[in-house]
Amino acid sequence: MPLTMNTPPAGIEPANGAHILIGYITDIEAAYVHLTVDSALMEKPDFSKLYRIGAFLKTPIKNGFIFGSVQSVREIKTDEKLTLTIQLSLLGELKQAEFCRGIKCFPPPNNPVYATTFDELQDIFSPATNDTISLGKIYPSESLTASLKTEALLSRHFAVLGSTGTGKSSCVALLIHRLVEKHPNAHIVILDPHNEYESAFSENGVHISVDTLALPYWLMNFEEHVELLIGRNTEGQETERDILKRCLFEARKLSSKPYALQRLTVDTPIPYKLTDLINAIEVELGRFDKAEGTRPFLKLKHKIEELRNDRRFSFMFSGMMVQDTLTDIIAKLLRFPTEGRPISTLDLSAIPSDIVDVVVSLLSRLVFDFAMWSKQHAAATPILLVCEEAHRYVPHARMDIQTQSARKSLERIAKEGRKYGVSLGLVSQRPSDLSEAVLSQCGTLISMRLNNGRDQHFVRDSMPDGAESFLTALPTLQNRECIIAGEGTVCPMRVHLDFLETHKRPASDDPNFDSSWRQDVDCFNNLVNDTIDKWRHGVRG
Repeated sequence: MPLTMNTPPAGIEPANGAHILIGYITDIEAAYVHLTVDSALMEKPDFSKLYRIGAFLKTPIKNGFIFGSVQSVREIKTDEKLTLTIQLSLLGELKQAEFCRGIKCFPPPNNPVYATTFDELQDIFSPATNDTISLGKIYPSESLTASLKTEALLSRHFAVLGSTGTGKSSCVALLIHRLVEKHPNAHIVILDPHNEYESAFSENGVHISVDTLALPYWLMNFEEHVELLIGRNTEGQETERDILKRCLFEARKLSSKPYALQRLTVDTPIPYKLTDLINAIEVELGRFDKAEGTRPFLKLKHKIEELRNDRRFSFMFSGMMVQDTLTDIIAKLLRFPTEGRPISTLDLSAIPSDIVDVVVSLLSRLVFDFAMWSKQHAAATPILLVCEEAHRYVPHARMDIQTQSARKSLERIAKEGRKYGVSLGLVSQRPSDLSEAVLSQCGTLISMRLNNGRDQHFVRDSMPDGAESFLTALPTLQNRECIIAGEGTVCPMRVHLDFLETHKRPASDDPNFDSSWRQDVDCFNNLVNDTIDKWRHGVRG
């Protein structure tokens, strides 16, 4: 029999009308409780809505309630009657309108379990504070707002994960729009490998492509020079590295006089001339006492000349790149001043694949280095860097990759960015291919539907404690639905994302096979000829 002290009057509605009784606790575990529902209660109209999967229930403790989410419902038939058993995943305690994650005081067996009220759930998921943004509605409610804590979301990094076609890019756009609505003077940089976000932020952002942002070669540090000019795991790499280090230092040294630097290194971001670098290589090549053969010198020289003469790399190696434009680049990239457009979207789609990793490394390192050196300045401000297709640039350790510079730059932001006010947002359709070290630094995970079993397993291992019961829904989430857990939320929640206006969505729609293949292409020759012309000229617009 239930304990007398906790037993309400018979029926669903207690005498005071404050709670709707669901059942009584039978078993208690560290993260779950099990309760039974009497058949008499089950016969009440619409009673099943109160304990459907995902519904929130509560059980009383001293000075408050423990709240949990329904994870499973099982029907038990006996000769005498029909009963239900419910497994409730424990979320936290609500005392004096303040919700605390985790359980300190566990309920005893036979404790009653009640349905929650809208006001109670609003106190948990939609607290009346200025430090929150709204992304959608809590499942299964159609009116309960899902709020994220802005400071915790950004200061601890976040990741948006989901299979292709689940609305992942729209979720990112929605999140950034909400952040900018709340913080119009934000500084947000999006690395966009498919040019999806230009249309989404046409009103409050600045679009940057290789045609509008010159990224000088001299901004690269030594490791990025090595990756671009020498490569990884190549024969004679150490010899070429030593030669490049000496010659690069000499080239920077020749250009350092106007800056009156007390300390000059091979990484110091000052302009140098490619001709000075080539001349330094030729001087080293002409020495009689050199220990190396001629091959590494000639290889370096030819690679530099190749990059300088290749039109695809003109955004880094044109003749105008020797000018000191670092101030203009930083101001444009990081939006100083914002001028009503706090977002910059960097289109990486036109950058050749053999240099894109170096470009990502350079851009992310610029963000981090600027934040680090400006930390003590009175006008210093935090920066958010969003990296789409993150698994390409920070792959898992098991992946056999030839490039490392982008991974090092982004890993450094993940591990140290919080100290200097740099927040990292990772976006990926293959979380199992992401660096585990980087993903573990993301305090908030936003996961949409994942179809791959390995990805599901990886996300389950990465999610914070308390989200296990929600993760079973990962394969069955609908489009525009997600599981949010971590520092940015009071407790894990399943969310139906808000509808985003068409002009604010990213251009990520796939071509429609069904409608396109129902009609022949008019002006066939124009299509082919125009496409080939753009292809040859490297113009995608």
